[in-house]
Parts: sequence; structure tokens; C-alpha cells
Amino acid sequence: MNENEDRGKAATEAALNRIARLVADRPGQAQLHVLHHGAPILDVCVRCDPDTPFLLWSTGKPFTALAVHHLAERGLLDLDAPIADHWPEYGRAGKQSVTPRHALTHTTGAPLSTRHVVGDAWIMHDWDRSVRAAAAARPKREPGRDPAYHILSQGFILGELLQRVTGTPLAEYLDTNILGPAGLANTHLGLPNSLWDTRTVLEISKAPRTSFPDRVKVRRFATKAVRTAPIPAATVHSTARDVARFYQLLLNGGGIDGVTVFHPETVRAAREPAASQATHIHPDPIVGHAIRWSHGFQLGWGTRATRTTGTTRTAEPFGTTAGEDVFGHNGSNYCNAWADPEHGLVFAYLTSLMTPRTQALAWQTELSDLVRAAVSGSGEAV
Repeated sequence: MNENEDRGKAATEAALNRIARLVADRPGQAQLHVLHHGAPILDVCVRCDPDTPFLLWSTGKPFTALAVHHLAERGLLDLDAPIADHWPEYGRAGKQSVTPRHALTHTTGAPLSTRHVVGDAWIMHDWDRSVRAAAAARPKREPGRDPAYHILSQGFILGELLQRVTGTPLAEYLDTNILGPAGLANTHLGLPNSLWDTRTVLEISKAPRTSFPDRVKVRRFATKAVRTAPIPAATVHSTARDVARFYQLLLNGGGIDGVTVFHPETVRAAREPAASQATHIHPDPIVGHAIRWSHGFQLGWGTRATRTTGTTRTAEPFGTTAGEDVFGHNGSNYCNAWADPEHGLVFAYLTSLMTPRTQALAWQTELSDLVRAAVSGSGEAV
């Protein structure tokens, strides 16, 4: 190794050490695990153990999405055939043409199962009530058009569809076909009762802008009835190491340690940008800012957009430097995971701390940018 390479390696290590200190200095429990070309370069645990289970919020959504892609891979499901072919009740109220592809890309036209997200959250711990509500929901726009974020309903739509096709509970299908083969021993849909005493305890920031709805959300998700329930879009529990391993598997094309979990074509299909956003990006009517979607993941923006384009605000939890091929999923701006094919990077950050929305998203964006800068030779930006 020559002198320039030595200096570059030292700069990268210094930048990574500063990132670790930034994470450690924040309140609450946290885990950060970063892989570079498959090797760990950051493994930070703050006031917890490496196997402490964290609530993933929406960062857990891709597990159910990939399970549906797995059904398509096996020839058990056509992503472009109506959901009602397998779940007749879902086809009522004007949703007879809605397909699994629409659900994967948040374009069913019926993002809420009830009249408000509060109503969806009130029944989310009850699978049967949530499924009935999703089936009864009436679309507010034509399926396949501009996306509207399905905060909770996506998981129940895809999860119930999988159960109708296979006759197997979603949690069991995940364990048998994805989590087990992938070696994700610390990942669960709904926190097992046996792990209740080891869970992270959700905390609310003392920041004055923490809203009443945020405080209510923390109290709701702190209950055992919710944390242990199988809520596909919200209550996957895992560790940063497991989440990073999942994304490394996807970055590898569907396999890890000699085990093939998905065919490469399946991973490519999940990462393919949604056709509904091929030309125009619109603000999401549910969350208020634009999101680039694939068929199960959020995508980086690349040079496509800035943080504000006219009246369209964009969220950039994967960093302002994330290319268009970066894929992952933000979780209520608290948890975050992504893979960056260009830089060979996998990033998983989990925390128990709830801060005001703008502050939380800014932290996710900054942390993602700092990690990418550290490994791309611009670690001095840290």
C-alpha cells in the first residue's frame, strides 16, 4: 500500500469513527450497521446489545413485498392479475381491477382502509378487522395513477393476498421461505412474547416541536397488543445486523453464503421503478412530499430532483447524494435502511428515539450522506 492509499484509509477510518460518535451522542437506543462490499465497516450499538430487537416501523415493509414477489417467482401469483381473483371480497367497492402491482407501488387508489390514518391505526392490531376494512375501502382515484402512500393498508392487502394464495399465515411464510434461509434469526413479524423483556423502549424527544399525534403514536406502539401483533407495514422487529444482511442478500442478486433465497430476476423486478412515476413526480397526498417508488422499495433521487422543485417537496432519507439505483425504505423517519449498488454499500440504522418529523428526516439524510462520503473518498465532509 502506497502513501496515498495509507492516507485515504486513515481518512476513511477517521470519518467512520466520527459517524459512530455522532450516533452514540444521540439520546435513546440505537444500532448502526454498514457493509462495504459485504464487509462490516461500522457496527455501533448504543445502550443496547447487537441482538436487541427494534421496532422497524415502515422499514419492515419490504419483507412482505418480497414475499409477494417470491410467490410470483414460484408461479403462484400474477402481479398483473386482479387481487380479487384470489380474494373476491377485495374486488368490491370499485377495486375489481386492482392488482398486486398496484399494491406494491402504492397505486391501488385506496391508500386508507378507513376514513383517516387514525382509524387504520385504531384497528391495526386486529388482522381480521383490518383486512375487512381494506376490502371495503372505496378508491379515491383510478388504480395505477399517481401513488398515495399506503401507511398501514399495503401490508394487510399484500399479507392477506399471500395468505389466500398459500393458505399459510404471513409470519410463517416469511420464516420458512425468507428469514430462515437468509439467516435472519433475529427478525420477526410481531415481537414474540419471549422477547418482550428485551425490546427497545420507545422514547419521545424533549424537543418542543414534538406534536401531539407523535406522542399518541409512541404510546400506541408502546403497548404489548400492538408490538406483538402481526402488522406487516409496521411491526416487523429486527436488528441492524439482520436488516443489513437482508439488503446485502438483495445487492448480491438474491443469495448469501451460498444460499439462494430469490432469483436475480425477482430482485430486479422488486427494484424496477414504478411506471406511474416514469415522467412526472407529484407530491404524495398522504405524506405531503414526493417519493420515488419501485415495486416494494423507495428509491434514491439522483439528479432527478432537488429537495424543493416548485411546490413539490422531496424526502431524501438515503441522502442527497443517493443515485437513482439506491433502494431501501424509511421507517417513520426513525429507522432507515438502504443499499447503494454504485458504492457497494449497505446501510441499516435503527433507533428507539422519536423526534419531530422535520428534525428526524434531516438526521436520516445527514447520516446517509456522511456514510457515503466516508467510503467514497470525501470523508473530510464529516
